[in-house]
Amino acid sequence: MSHATLIERMDAWLAANRADYHAALQSGVSDAALDAFEAKFSLKLPEAFRALYRWRNGQPNRRSDSLQENRMFSALEDIADTKAMLDDMIGSDFEDPATWRRGWVPFLSNGGGSYLCVDVDAERGGEPGQLIAFWKGDEDRPVEHASVEAWLADLVASMDAGTLELF
Repeated sequence: MSHATLIERMDAWLAANRADYHAALQSGVSDAALDAFEAKFSLKLPEAFRALYRWRNGQPNRRSDSLQENRMFSALEDIADTKAMLDDMIGSDFEDPATWRRGWVPFLSNGGGSYLCVDVDAERGGEPGQLIAFWKGDEDRPVEHASVEAWLADLVASMDAGTLELF
């Protein structure tokens, strides 16, 4: 199933089942904003990620409801701020380069310093576009999904099955 179809299905499910959350999601960003983000960080975002952010630009900071599990859907400007902060910590607080990579883009946040990140270059192995869990308190950085599309497919499947976890 294409990422466009998955986003449409997620949108419909959220509108029908979590109307308040859906209504609070911010309007999508332009291709120009996504291009500027890529230029700022010298990276190329996967098309499915770009489509997700053209659909909606995350949730406002005043909202603490999760999109999935304990993770909130970050706005592009918040992603840029978080990424810049974490990138700046490489070599100082993050002495081990495996702790944080410049190719990681943190788009889901638990509000406590842990993120689900798109790995745009897969420097540590794996495939570009895989989703890495960055848990602040752990050194392990597991791959949670093979791609943004795979994450969307799992998310939509859990919505359709009534097994979406929110905490």
